[in-house]
Amino acid sequence: MILAQNHLLLLSGNKRGIMNYKLRINNLLFHCQLSIVNFTLILLLITASSVAQKKDDIEGKSKKTEVIAGVKYYIHTVERGQTLFAIAKIYGRTVNDIVIENPESIDGIKPGQELKIPFDKVKPKEEVLKSKEVSSVDSSKFIFHKVEKGQTLYSISKQYKVSEDKIKAANTDINDGIKIGQTLKVPHEKQKAEPVTKEKETVVVKEKSTADKKDKKENKTTAKTEEHTTGKVQLAEEKPKEIKKDTIVPSIYKTKLKDEYNIAFFLPFHADEANGIDIDKLINGDEQLQNKTNVALSFYEGAMIAIDSLKKQKLHAKIFTYDIDDKDSASVVNLLKKPELTKMDLMIGPLYGSGFIPVSKFAKENNIPIISPFIQINKILFNNPYVCKVIPSTTLQVEQMAHYVVDSFTRQNIILVDNSNTRESSFLSAFKTTANKNLLSKGFTSSDSVKLAKGLGGVEAMLSATKTNVVVLPSTNQSYVTEFVRGLRGKREKFKIVLFGLQSWTTYDNLDFEYLNDLSLHMAANTFIDYSNPATENFITKYRNVYKTEPEMYVYQGFDICYYFVSELQKYGTGFLKNISANKFQGIETNYSFKQFPSDSGFENNYVHILKYQDYKLIKAN
Repeated sequence: MILAQNHLLLLSGNKRGIMNYKLRINNLLFHCQLSIVNFTLILLLITASSVAQKKDDIEGKSKKTEVIAGVKYYIHTVERGQTLFAIAKIYGRTVNDIVIENPESIDGIKPGQELKIPFDKVKPKEEVLKSKEVSSVDSSKFIFHKVEKGQTLYSISKQYKVSEDKIKAANTDINDGIKIGQTLKVPHEKQKAEPVTKEKETVVVKEKSTADKKDKKENKTTAKTEEHTTGKVQLAEEKPKEIKKDTIVPSIYKTKLKDEYNIAFFLPFHADEANGIDIDKLINGDEQLQNKTNVALSFYEGAMIAIDSLKKQKLHAKIFTYDIDDKDSASVVNLLKKPELTKMDLMIGPLYGSGFIPVSKFAKENNIPIISPFIQINKILFNNPYVCKVIPSTTLQVEQMAHYVVDSFTRQNIILVDNSNTRESSFLSAFKTTANKNLLSKGFTSSDSVKLAKGLGGVEAMLSATKTNVVVLPSTNQSYVTEFVRGLRGKREKFKIVLFGLQSWTTYDNLDFEYLNDLSLHMAANTFIDYSNPATENFITKYRNVYKTEPEMYVYQGFDICYYFVSELQKYGTGFLKNISANKFQGIETNYSFKQFPSDSGFENNYVHILKYQDYKLIKAN
């Protein structure tokens, strides 16, 4: 166990800060082994947020109010150190109330930013919730399951191979979560799935040799798992599925079921710099931790909550955490010389490309699955079947958006905008090719295909007075997007328009939120948090109890990534990648549906949210 505590006296005068620090460290030590990282920087962050939150509680409401679209709001200017939770307390609102009115705050808030705070409390969506509860069950037969300690709705749905939505439909009293001892009605599918047992078996299909082919009747294969650290060997005999002559069975993912797994995190904590920060200046807002440090801490916090949850489900793992400077190639090379790294069963990170590439190469050489949390480009997947990329590429997001447009607006007027930016021509091609192919598969002629317009002027000439005009602008050019949206909004009085764009638009400061609402903006997105979901509410409550502050976006990402991949490792062993394409996941911040193409490359998450603005709220459309 390596844990630096040499700076604990920094906050000797702040008892609340030290108490929070001890609580946090004890929580981590309870279930994992820590190495490399100096946790002084975690202490700094917690204490700063605690002091800032106390300061927020004292200050009053903003005196500035405005009436927007007939609704009265406080206009609150964010001060240094304030969190969404603290601001919500000032006005007697929930964090969800603020996020609904200020969707951009999902990704965090910054000093000087203005937030719209509802003057009156937001009415509860009781009718909406009731409508969700009332849904028919396909069969009158059920499996009655008694909830045990550590089980979740997700784990139960996987156990019986029934979707969470179907279980919720059969049990309308679980919107607020499930409880230990509660009996659930699980809709009976065609065949009852066997519950997951502690004794796991792994069957490996051996490829037939030339000699084997002579005996066509031979179809039994004995498989043996590799011997793990305890020396136990498991045997399983089973008739393999019929294999076509041309089928190649992947055998690179070696499955080993272990009593304990080694998991490595590579995160840019920049501990040396953080340790040099003056704690008083940090509390007063005169100094700040650099952004990458905040991101790393938030991500790690979410991951540790996931580890804690899995620990209650019998996970045994050692956690190795490495402070990696992705810009210092020499330090990365030296880090990879550490002997324990060859014994890892899963690697998460580095977060950024320059550090990820050499570490992923090391992972491939040692047959270790490695996860890329933030990198979007597909280059990291090429010729490395051990890489999993969580964020879909922009091209893939555009393709998924094309599928949604055709499925939802087949008979409407679909207009694709060409902004003459050669760098974004691939987005145009991806949308048009995917959409036209989808239209043809539905039996429509070429005249029904997507129309291509040159800029705003071209769009105006193609607008229909009798159909919904679906205008698609797959661009990340902020100045062009801003001018285009302003001009298109002026046509809204004469034409019915639905605009499709990208998630990056929500970060554009000069893009009027009211314009996006008026044009019913739909966008492809890789992240979305439903704050009305009981699972989300439970997670936020747990995070607040542990870390005494409000979770940011990277906390949710850390939780989802760690929970999914570590649980896959726990269920299927070190060769879990060969099952990953078949195992979908619904997380708090995103969903996972991985695909591998070609077979010698890595896996990309193909799930894309389609979000839309409706009644000044950002909601899911797909």
